[in-house]
Amino acid sequence: MFAVAGMAALTAAIAAACRRIPEPAEPPPAAAASLETTPPAPVEDASYGLRPAEKTAVAAFLRVHTDLRAATDEDRRPSLDGDDIASLYGVYHPYFVRGDVNDDGVLDFVLAFVRRDSDGETPWFSVAVFSGESRGGFSPGVFLERDVSLADGDLSVDRDTVVVTPDVADEASRRYRWDPERRRHVFMHDAPEEPPSLPSAQT
Repeated sequence: MFAVAGMAALTAAIAAACRRIPEPAEPPPAAAASLETTPPAPVEDASYGLRPAEKTAVAAFLRVHTDLRAATDEDRRPSLDGDDIASLYGVYHPYFVRGDVNDDGVLDFVLAFVRRDSDGETPWFSVAVFSGESRGGFSPGVFLERDVSLADGDLSVDRDTVVVTPDVADEASRRYRWDPERRRHVFMHDAPEEPPSLPSAQT
């Protein structure tokens, strides 16, 4: 009798469990809602006159680094002493320069970028090198420096060396020369025994 009652209770428990609505499972990673991402900044080439291949390379770079935008001539602060570098050079773009910076006979270009969340008074710059390829186009941009002050400075090329000048009113500059063994630009300094502190470098 007790066995029959126990069996009946067990049967009722199983039936109740079958009727219980299961808890919803966590969605798989592929089905989970994707995080909201910032759309890439548009490629502004009105002042630089970017060539089609250059524009394509910059657009691809900005799709990866959505926190950045290409620096423009307007990002540079006016000189306090009134000196106008543009009047000396005729055509002067402080944050864009072309040259063969890796000694392979193919034209490269260097472009500065600005963090989109930085303050207009104190923008933070990053500098990237785009190496030209012999078959056309450019390799993905490679950072030389990240989050540096360059609003009073500019970029230039000295043969195979990229020169970053934080302030054109000061003679101090940072130089990155192409190293054929390492296949990248390396920081140069004049006093090997007392190397200066490096800025945020390529990642």
